[in-house]
Amino acid sequence: MTRRTHEPQKGTSMVNITSRPLSRRLFLTGSAAGALTLGLAACGSSGTSAPGTSGAAPTGGGAQPSGFPLTLEGAEGKTVLPAAPGRVITVGFMRDLDEAVSLGVVPIAITPQTNFDSGLAPWVEAKLGGAKAPQQLEFEDALPFEKITELAPELILATDSYSLADDFANLTAIAPTLSYQTDVAEDTWQTRAKRIGAALGKADVADKTVADVENAIAAAKDKNKAALAGKTFTFSLLNAEGQLATIILPTDASATFLSQLGLTLADAVTSLPQAGPAGRAVVAQENTKLLDADIVLFSYRGDDERKQVEGDRLFQALPAVKRGAYVPLVVGEALAMAFPSTLSIPFALEALVPKLVTAATKA
Repeated sequence: MTRRTHEPQKGTSMVNITSRPLSRRLFLTGSAAGALTLGLAACGSSGTSAPGTSGAAPTGGGAQPSGFPLTLEGAEGKTVLPAAPGRVITVGFMRDLDEAVSLGVVPIAITPQTNFDSGLAPWVEAKLGGAKAPQQLEFEDALPFEKITELAPELILATDSYSLADDFANLTAIAPTLSYQTDVAEDTWQTRAKRIGAALGKADVADKTVADVENAIAAAKDKNKAALAGKTFTFSLLNAEGQLATIILPTDASATFLSQLGLTLADAVTSLPQAGPAGRAVVAQENTKLLDADIVLFSYRGDDERKQVEGDRLFQALPAVKRGAYVPLVVGEALAMAFPSTLSIPFALEALVPKLVTAATKA
């Protein structure tokens, strides 16, 4: 199946991914076919409460939750829910599914999380446990609107859809569709979680889940402050053209995640000029030394990329690499930071914090 490539413009991160097609206005040139770059919201430390909070959503029966009928305002339009939805479909990139499953709601169908062979992120699979996984909607150039109509959803979650500006009218003709509040790349993970919680009739559960995740981040920072506080980092990858690319914005979601643990994006990269997708710079091979910091992180899509980078003598010469303060990441680990949700953040904390602490002891 052929899928388009995309590089969302705002809040980019340093992971290359495979995803669903985007609106033409969000498609950026310079991507090789099959090599896609993340677009993500800056992971703020506090969120915006969603309007129209309500009680617990139904789990197959019982009393109707309070708070309905409910109207939620969004950047692409209103979502009007006469009652708590029972049949839910997600069409966002990753985080709509994350948040629904986090709240105990298994959608009847989803657009697959295509970076993973199963179509599901490991944190989603872990949360599902033995529950039946949702049906995965396969398509090429456009959402399968006829199939979605046949499934008769009562709510379509699209807060994480980069093509929603093009698709909203068609989706709302099928069922109430939840848009992002401000922009798909600007809503914080807290905002997204609370909006979805409100739409599902689980606002109180969403509020508690958000607070629990914020507390987990704070606890990780406090526990590891002796090792991590004040340490600098860079976070890079090979872009679609095989060039070194590095994060230059502290507001990038991955950079925000790392800063919440006490780390600081190195000045040497924040001063670099942007090149290509927003929020990153291309670093010529002869300038590999600019990627040095107390901790050097690199994300790889596969073994070939890792061998290419690690086999370069200039990369090997980086002081951080020589010290052992280098942290290679697989795509799943990087995505957990880059597309933060109430499911992915705990996964990232568990997977990455021990590696960061080990690297920091060698800084």
